[in-house]
Amino acid sequence: MAKSQLTKTRVITDKVAVKGMLSDDGTVITYTDENKIEQDITIAECLKVFAGKPIDFSVSIKSEDELPEEDDE
Repeated sequence: MAKSQLTKTRVITDKVAVKGMLSDDGTVITYTDENKIEQDITIAECLKVFAGKPIDFSVSIKSEDELPEEDDE
């Protein structure tokens, strides 16, 4: 029997996002809050709501460089 090409699914995603600087020991993130004040949060605190559940963990580093200006020669 062929599988239907129509599926109906509801996906609910719980997500925590923090942009900041990871400490040298990899346990604390320093970030700037909405009042422009630096705050620290532990990785354990970020992941606390996911304890005992299957997760999809992702970390990325973004870098940005200016492109050299082109000569009009």
